[in-house]
Amino acid sequence: MQRLSLPESAPAGLEVWQLALDLNAPAAADDYRLMSATELQRVRRLRDPADVVRSVTTRAALRRLLACRMGVAADELTFTENAYGKPRLGDGDGPAFNVSHAGEYALLALAPCGEIGIDIERRQPDADLAALVAWVLSPREQRDHASGKAALPFIERWVVKEAALKALGVGIGDHLQALSVAPAPPRRHGYRIDLHLSIPRPVTAWALHAPTAYVAALAHADLPPGGLPSLTFQEPHHV
Repeated sequence: MQRLSLPESAPAGLEVWQLALDLNAPAAADDYRLMSATELQRVRRLRDPADVVRSVTTRAALRRLLACRMGVAADELTFTENAYGKPRLGDGDGPAFNVSHAGEYALLALAPCGEIGIDIERRQPDADLAALVAWVLSPREQRDHASGKAALPFIERWVVKEAALKALGVGIGDHLQALSVAPAPPRRHGYRIDLHLSIPRPVTAWALHAPTAYVAALAHADLPPGGLPSLTFQEPHHV
């Protein structure tokens, strides 16, 4: 794995690791041996062999990374999930973490405090993504996108939103339109994220150096362990 350098404005202690995936070979037996019964059940539901490799290899890499930070054996780690399915360490101790994979790469992120989210996607022609605009973009962003002079490419906004929602620990599909993403003001790194959710603290996101033909983003939220217990969507009528 390769550790990625992060923007200077990112909180101290955050880690992001990039993992290259060999989709032409099955996942290693040693990786399978680290899986819990629950993890193996999820893997067996996957139909695409490439998805199996992505899932098993990424999960095993995460276990090894967390085990190194915690000083325990990788197969001894236990996990739990919040109401939206975001995992964390079962004993509630240790770093927050998040993973994402697409194509031939996976990203793993750790945070010593707060909550973290990460996302990576392969670039696609805008025409292939047109059907997703109404699902992903807020009303403000849809107007910006339709103008032909969008402040950010659609795929970049999508990746930032997924990373931010993963950091908040909420359902992605139900809340994509509850965020509006724009470039940060001059001399500031990252993105400006306007939330239409009942969130007491902001979430911050940054672009990551991704492999050619990929887009990636990292997000961090200053939240207690486990993220937010519940959210109220505030319809953005005037944005």
